Amino acid sequence: MATATINYGTDAAFTQTNLDGIASSATWVAGWTSASIDNTSTKAIDYLVQGQFQVESTGLSAGAINVWAYAPLNDTPTWPDLFSAGTEGTEGTATLHDTEIRDTLRLVASIATDTTASRYYSFQPVSIRSLFGQMPAHFALFVAQSTGAALETTGDPNQIYYQAIKYDV
Repeated sequence: MATATINYGTDAAFTQTNLDGIASSATWVAGWTSASIDNTSTKAIDYLVQGQFQVESTGLSAGAINVWAYAPLNDTPTWPDLFSAGTEGTEGTATLHDTEIRDTLRLVASIATDTTASRYYSFQPVSIRSLFGQMPAHFALFVAQSTGAALETTGDPNQIYYQAIKYDV
């Protein structure tokens, strides 16, 4: 009988040029979207995502930093119409059409924040597969926050990582 062992891939950082400094959004519709992760060649059975964010030093209010995942409609990939600028699956700032569209995304993490200046907030590894019921061929993330101020920009403090998970037989 064959034995299957788990094979953890190397952590990789999402390109996040526009994540630093994203503005606060009381309804979590304005934020940042990652580039798409293409699993059609990696063929991982799952991906773990985790990350950290740093809030600014002034102008803070208690709020939350939310991370969502979304996937295309098919393997072409054809992305659903989520953002007003049509930037689905492309790294950059983005604004969802409305809160109803936001609520169709899969919540990865919701991190409560307080008014502590320059504080780091992190979220632990989350399984992408568990959010969708199976591993999508492509996926991307959307981040929005409501801290009352933009995320920190000094020193590239905001990072999200992904790690492919496979089995060896």
